[in-house]
Order: sequence, then C-alpha cells, then structure tokens
Amino acid sequence: MSIDNYSWLKEIYKNIDFDKLPHGIIISGSKGIGKRLLANEIATKILSKKLDSNELALIKSNNHPDFFKLDKEKILLHHITYRKDKWDDEKGQRNVNDFLSVTPSISNNKVALILNAQTMNAECQNALLKSLEEPAKNTFIIIVTDRNKSLLDTIYSRCQIINVPNLNESTINNWLSKNGISDINSTYFPSFISPLEIIEDIQNNKHLNFREFLEIISDFIENKIDANSALKNVANLEIDLITKTNYLIEFLKILLKSRLLSEELSGSYIKFNTFKFNNLKISNLINDLNDFRYDYFRVPQINETHVLNYFFSELKNSIKL
Repeated sequence: MSIDNYSWLKEIYKNIDFDKLPHGIIISGSKGIGKRLLANEIATKILSKKLDSNELALIKSNNHPDFFKLDKEKILLHHITYRKDKWDDEKGQRNVNDFLSVTPSISNNKVALILNAQTMNAECQNALLKSLEEPAKNTFIIIVTDRNKSLLDTIYSRCQIINVPNLNESTINNWLSKNGISDINSTYFPSFISPLEIIEDIQNNKHLNFREFLEIISDFIENKIDANSALKNVANLEIDLITKTNYLIEFLKILLKSRLLSEELSGSYIKFNTFKFNNLKISNLINDLNDFRYDYFRVPQINETHVLNYFFSELKNSIKL
C-alpha cells in the first residue's frame, strides 16, 4: 500500500531530503494517522533508490535481506540486542543491533524499522542507543511511536523527528468522501480520531461508540441511570480503558471551551447548553484524567471499574442539571 491516497503523508514525504538523511528517524503521531505507511515508503526509498521491481517485491513481502521490520505488540530487550536464552517465534534470535552490524547484502543500505516503539522500556532504549550513537555505514533506523515524548531524550537527540499532525474535520471528511464514505463524517467521532481509525471503526461496526458514550454520560448526569448502570453500559461498548478516558477528556474539553469562549454547543453536545457546571472542577477533572492516562502506561494492573467509578462520581459533582 502506497501513500498516494493520503495527501497529508505525501506532503511530508516530498519534503524529506534523502540525500541528507540521518541514521535515525522518529515518526511520531496519533494511532491511525498513517505513520506505518510513511515509514514503509521511506524504507523503500532508502533500500531501492532505483525502484528495482525485484527489490520492491522483496520489501513488500518482508523478505528483503537488508530490511528488518520489528512489528511486535511489545518490544522486548532481546528484540533489540542478542540474548542467549531468548527466542522469538518469528525472529528467532535475530535482533536490531546484530542486523545493523552486518554489511548490506543486495542493497546499498540497511534499514531497521521499529513499530510500536512506545512500548520499549528504558533498558530496550538504552540498548538501541548503541546503534544510534555509533551507527555502521549505510544503516538507518526508523522508529515509529504513537505517543509523544515516550522515548528517552538521548534517542530524540540522535534522530530526525517527523511529526504527523492530526487532521482537521474538513480534511478528514474530504478523504472519507473520496474513499466512498458519504453517510458518516468526522462529527460521529472525537476530535482526536484519525482517518484509518475511522475506517477501522466502520468496518468493525464501532462508529457509533462515541455518540453512545455521550448518551450514557448524559443519562447519568440527568439521573436517568445510576452509576452502576452507566458503568455497565460503558463496558458494553467494548472499547479499552484509555479510549474511554480519552472520550471523557474530549467531552469535558468541549464543555469547558464553550463556557470559556461563551459559545453555544451544537450537534451531539447541544443538550448540555442547559447544564450547569463548575469551570474549575471541570478543569481539575481533566487534569486528573490526563495524570491517570500518563500513569496507565507505567502501572502493570489497574482496576477499570474502580477508576471509572471514581471519575463518574467526580463528573456528577462537577456537572448539574
């Protein structure tokens, strides 16, 4: 899959100076914004400047001997550097550092692509630093992360950072329309949603989740349902805790912005024009949710029911009919 159908990625790609490309590249942006597509396009260009058809076929099939693609749900230490007693079902004992230490086989360059880099712990990142600090000739590391500032400062300092920004409603709606989707638009989703996530939600019949979430919140605040029913209904949406947290932050930010700017709410939020709420409490609740979102990635186990019960209680104290 190329980036030809993604205008925002093509714009970033055409501004990359491949003649002065550093050994380390970090592609950062929200999930579903197209970072993987951009990373693959950059890797393809580095490996096959002449666009040889045989090389292109090897890259697409992930069989190119000078291309090491690390696509794991969680990146572990033995994926980055050799560990005698560690074995991976897909990679065996192959790892990034060893791969980069060997001269290219059929290309002029070697490329290691690390996806889900935000899952690397400090030990993994420090092991990767060895290849970034003293890179072998004609080697490149492309690091893709869904979370800003999720890597060590020392890694950022040794890489060119490519940020893929979130898109505005108009760009998303135009892209959806060009891809044959006219009955669903960006208003069905929170502002942080990305185009590929919208497509995935539509395919999985989850495109109404955000609207249903807002309806549950509204019913809870209006005392149409109690806390237990609200939690149960939210659980039935089959979305993860971070997504629920993001939904709640989005909802509160929209309310707070409307009051601070004296703007009337519209669309899915219109009924909240008649609600009363404390700006300071809403602001503090947003801060608490952001703090939790940060802690979520550092704490091994979190009781979702307890967390949501607390935030729903605070929500009820902050917004009144």
